[in-house]
Amino acid sequence: MEVQRVVAKLFKRSTTSAPYRPKRTGPHSPGAYLFTLRSVPRHHDGLKAAIESGGGNVFFSEPLAYLRGQGVSIFRVEASRLDFFDNLYRWWRETEVREAFTFDIALYFNNTDFVASLRDHTPDEIKRLIEQGAPKTPSDPVDWQRTPYTFKEQTERD
Repeated sequence: MEVQRVVAKLFKRSTTSAPYRPKRTGPHSPGAYLFTLRSVPRHHDGLKAAIESGGGNVFFSEPLAYLRGQGVSIFRVEASRLDFFDNLYRWWRETEVREAFTFDIALYFNNTDFVASLRDHTPDEIKRLIEQGAPKTPSDPVDWQRTPYTFKEQTERD
């Protein structure tokens, strides 16, 4: 009987946990360009570092997602400046030479609208495409967030 009581105490929760309040990540700089980049999962960390090296903010990334049966890594980017494209192209060129394995990086608007393959364009052309057609972060990004699970009081605390 004593053993059962000890085991019961061991697995008994003494206090209840606090309600789960998810932290919402998303764009937060009004007027910044919003776009998605997709590439091969193998180079997720290198791509993310190259994007964040020159003013890009990856507010969401998925190292391995399956879209139409193909494994891809996804980067949702918010960028006030597009300077990182020069670093991204440089990193991409060096990685392809080092590994002797070609891969592509695709540009999307609104996460699903294909715009261009970076392989077919120069960094300046990609910058121009983004400046001409990419959606921008609205003036009040918190109200623009599209999830009912975003709690305004939490976002103000973070």
